[in-house]
Amino acid sequence: MVTKSLNNAVLVLAIILAAAAAPAQECETEFSGTYELIQEAVFENRGCTNDLCHGSAVSGGLDLRAGASYDSLIDQAAGSVIGAFRVVPGQKDESLLYVNLAAKTLPEEWSAPLRAMPLGADPAISLDELEAIREWIEYGAPREGVVPGTDELLDACLPPAEPIKIPPLPAPAVGEGVQLRMPPWVLPPQSEDEVCFTSYFDFTDQVDPKYLNGDGTMIRINASQIRQDPLSHHLISSVYAGAAAPNDPAWGTFTCKGGPIEGQACDPTDTSACGDGGGCATDPESWIACIGYGPRDANFGFSGFGITGVQETAAQFDFAPGVFFEYPVKGTIVWNSHAFNLTQTAGSLEARINLIFAEPEEQLYEVQRIFDVSQIFKMNVPAFSTDEVCHFYRFPRNANLFELNSHMHQRGKRFRMWNGEFACEGGPKNGQACAPQDADADHCAGAPCRSLRALLPGDCNHDESVTVNEIVLGVRIALGVSDVEQCPDHDVDSDASVVIAELVQSVRAALTGESVLSDRNPASELMYTSLLYNDPLTLRFDPPRVYPAAEASQRTLTYCALYDNGFSNPDEVKTKSGSPEPPGGVGLTIGGPCDEASHCTEGLVGQPCSGSSEAARHVSCDTSPGAGDGLCDACTLLGGVTTEDEMFVLFGAYFVPDN
Repeated sequence: MVTKSLNNAVLVLAIILAAAAAPAQECETEFSGTYELIQEAVFENRGCTNDLCHGSAVSGGLDLRAGASYDSLIDQAAGSVIGAFRVVPGQKDESLLYVNLAAKTLPEEWSAPLRAMPLGADPAISLDELEAIREWIEYGAPREGVVPGTDELLDACLPPAEPIKIPPLPAPAVGEGVQLRMPPWVLPPQSEDEVCFTSYFDFTDQVDPKYLNGDGTMIRINASQIRQDPLSHHLISSVYAGAAAPNDPAWGTFTCKGGPIEGQACDPTDTSACGDGGGCATDPESWIACIGYGPRDANFGFSGFGITGVQETAAQFDFAPGVFFEYPVKGTIVWNSHAFNLTQTAGSLEARINLIFAEPEEQLYEVQRIFDVSQIFKMNVPAFSTDEVCHFYRFPRNANLFELNSHMHQRGKRFRMWNGEFACEGGPKNGQACAPQDADADHCAGAPCRSLRALLPGDCNHDESVTVNEIVLGVRIALGVSDVEQCPDHDVDSDASVVIAELVQSVRAALTGESVLSDRNPASELMYTSLLYNDPLTLRFDPPRVYPAAEASQRTLTYCALYDNGFSNPDEVKTKSGSPEPPGGVGLTIGGPCDEASHCTEGLVGQPCSGSSEAARHVSCDTSPGAGDGLCDACTLLGGVTTEDEMFVLFGAYFVPDN
């Protein structure tokens, strides 16, 4: 089964910016925080707290009355669905409250494991109400505080937003896993930064030998959970594999971060040096991807994903059965944290990572991670236009794909993936990756965008042979008794049906082993669509999707991202004045303000600027000679590390069974 979830939410960052710029509202009713607003506007106004529902009847063990609802929701196991939790801070997909409500409001996108809510004939909550709950959960499901934008969604007044602290991730039970804690760092108000810093961990006394590798140096893990404060844009943790000691001067000076003796010098190898709530770490330094950070043999940067990482406030990674990854029992850990704080108050950012042990019977195949940054800065989008960039990813033979994900910044509007190698056939872009489904776009300069599949008709289990039982299944599909999804390889022309001519081809394949070439159907090969850059879809395959073909083109996926630089909304064009300088790190800068603006953002908005000086270029934007209302400030959108620049990254995970 493939699970997907999409929603129609606006970008959270855009909401923050709009909220910051909007004039103060005059409201009859004001609320102290987002959760208090949701309590009244949704739980109470929608009848969820009546006596027969989640009021005095406490249906399903859930009490949604004011004063009781928060503690009844957060990290609480659901009484109605085994293994589910009512609200998991930062994770809407794992929160039964959201899933049940979304299943009734957006039934084409969500399905409830037991029943959609509200029950029966009661109307679904509105899209705005659902979006407010989504943002509240993704922002850490705070009891107090304001989630930006929720006041507009629920038509109410809230105080100015301040940094929010997420409820800490509970540690695994003893014997089930271990927890890493990222020491806190502070982000000033109205700022964005990407930093690197170092701490140390030692789980020697917490791991049963059955969870270790042969020499006892690595823990075998088959799941992880990450939860961090919602200021974050991304977090990557990497374990240093070089020769330098944990307290090598190249890391910097270690002091206590948080806890009772904050600021005092500490020994990183003494994991109790800073007391309860504190951590021994170096000072955060502004740095891009930790390139050049630490000792000379550290080798951090864009080429590696690290051991664990997350783009959201919280995430959970569950590997396919039998798949594990290895994590050192002890070592030096480097934290790469990128965050932005658009409030008027300094914010502290902390994170916790749970590593769940793989039972001996689950230690079969080591995970292989997809972290394709080969085209990370490929986009080049002139002001007030769009651009869709594409690339190929090739799997090794017999790869079992079980997870896909993506990464863009705020002007990334859509990320798609297709099974197959879709390339321009002829023309100036011959052989280049292309998006095959856009009738109104000419991605190949007049040439077709195609992908051919080499198919052994009727080879349902992809063992390079066709058996009598597989032929019988093809006949059942042709007769309408069985579904074509049980063996798509009988459907040679990918039209979602099997006819006599295709059965003949399957019989021929059984007798001769002869394969055929056919055009892939882009609609049926589309496997991933994500519309939110800061809440990207995580697509999981159960069972995994297998790539057994000997020919590399037959085990390839095509992935594309669409970037909008002010085309749909001129107010969202990248500007020279609005782009912060990126953090450097040993003189390295990627992205930031353009050297020279290219188009007008005031006056003749959208028109190219002209002139040999900056003043002349502003004048060229005036609506009439001497008007003085022009501003030349729009930039081409290129790749970079701040949220004003862009990225194009493919994530995923697979395993390759032993031969």
